[in-house]
Amino acid sequence: MSSTVEQRIVDLMVDRMGLEPGELTSDARFKEDLGLDSLDMVELVSAMEDELGVPVADEVALSLTSLGAVVAYVESHQAGAETAA
Repeated sequence: MSSTVEQRIVDLMVDRMGLEPGELTSDARFKEDLGLDSLDMVELVSAMEDELGVPVADEVALSLTSLGAVVAYVESHQAGAETAA
């Protein structure tokens, strides 16, 4: 999995969270594997909304526990927005 969306999210996480690109695999879990806490997740969701233009409801954000889940969510919601436009 190496999409443009994935690369943008990886770049956000490297820039804003100080993570190494090599740590960010599609199955990397935010809390267990990367050590992110709830404040980190709020920052990530906010950055995704700002940079990618995809709103993320609080209850959805809680279910996004890995990079792969975030990429799938953003891709599906960007596709939906493009279809609706």
